[in-house]
Amino acid sequence: MSYFRQALIPVFLLGLAACDQPAPATGPGPQAAIPGTNGPVVTDRPLARDEIRTSAGIRVLPAEKRLAVLAGSASAGLALYQAGELDAAAPHLERLLGPETATEREGFDRFGFDPAPLDAVRQAIQGGVPPEDSVETIGAAQAAIFSGLEGSDMDSLDLVLFLLEVCGEEYGAGVMDAAIQRPLAYQVAYGHAVNARQVARGMEDAGDLVLELEILVRMWPDNGPVTADAVAPVAAIGTQIARARLAASVL
Repeated sequence: MSYFRQALIPVFLLGLAACDQPAPATGPGPQAAIPGTNGPVVTDRPLARDEIRTSAGIRVLPAEKRLAVLAGSASAGLALYQAGELDAAAPHLERLLGPETATEREGFDRFGFDPAPLDAVRQAIQGGVPPEDSVETIGAAQAAIFSGLEGSDMDSLDLVLFLLEVCGEEYGAGVMDAAIQRPLAYQVAYGHAVNARQVARGMEDAGDLVLELEILVRMWPDNGPVTADAVAPVAAIGTQIARARLAASVL
């Protein structure tokens, strides 16, 4: 069931009312001049220490935040694999595991991050193994993502707020006029929303925050960040991110 068939009418109507207004300050809006048409911004120069490529451009981040960024790609890839979208899932696993992003992954070993379960998923995708035959493999990969995030010792609330920030950036880069313009960015935004929800579930007295994050995740189709003719407007996602931030502010 797509976003427009979800029981999220108040959020949707609010998004429509805001369509003619500037996007919330959660990242580049639909009119942002972002190079490229699909996936992270590509530059020829090698990355310097602590740099990472995102759909909004190159950012300088400590290792724990770089892990959070790449974890969004990993979760998006797992969701697409579970939805049977093997070709769409593959680039996201490469994002976390490929040799071309080795510089971006520097320092992850300090957090006890184990890429092996995610590599097993990558191999399953490459081999064309259907997701229903990889349930345990997918589960182990999901556990590896959150074990790495937990091992970074980043404060849970700060981590949720950072994930909301990059979720807004990626969605603003991926969607224009309720249509997907850059699929990888649209997909990664979903990964960040899912990861934020999972982190919040482990926090004390965070029921309201978890609820707002659950609504955010449900603004994508039921089976994840798959292609759809119409998706949530950028303004509606921005409004829901703002609601989640508000819930986080009282913790």
